[in-house]
Amino acid sequence: CTYGTRIAILTEIMKWAQNSSPNASLGYWMCGMAGTGKSTIAKSLCLMLEEQQLLAGSFFCSQQIPECREYHHIIPTIAYQLAYYSCTFEETLEKVLGEDQNIALKEPSIQVKKLLIQPWEAAVKTKRFEGCLPVIVIDALDECENISEVLKAIVPAIQDGQLSGLKFFFTSRP
Repeated sequence: CTYGTRIAILTEIMKWAQNSSPNASLGYWMCGMAGTGKSTIAKSLCLMLEEQQLLAGSFFCSQQIPECREYHHIIPTIAYQLAYYSCTFEETLEKVLGEDQNIALKEPSIQVKKLLIQPWEAAVKTKRFEGCLPVIVIDALDECENISEVLKAIVPAIQDGQLSGLKFFFTSRP
């Protein structure tokens, strides 16, 4: 965002991101019509989270870039970025990939379980993330083909606490 703009919404989102209380919401979904600045806010949020070492990963969907509109790329990309964020996550992810090198081609439900939940559970056991909740940003969901396949896998995992200690920020059109 241009300096000095969108202060209220960015402050609200950062307050959500920094809230590490046990009953804090793990998801934040920002909806708005085309051209209202959702992607700009998401990019600014990523910069702010990165400054505070809270950005664990991001994916910006785009109809104009083939790799960014294909739903099969979202979970593997997030897992790759999480591996850079957490050494324990990386070690567990390497084991998973050693067992199944074609996991990135599988359905999102399997990807979420093997590429996110399993490694994240190992990372949480290290207790490195106590007092902070890393954030994953996924922007412009409506620009990704068959995004419902990813959402059907990831939203229940968030709601059921399988990714506890990890927050998700989504943007989309209504």
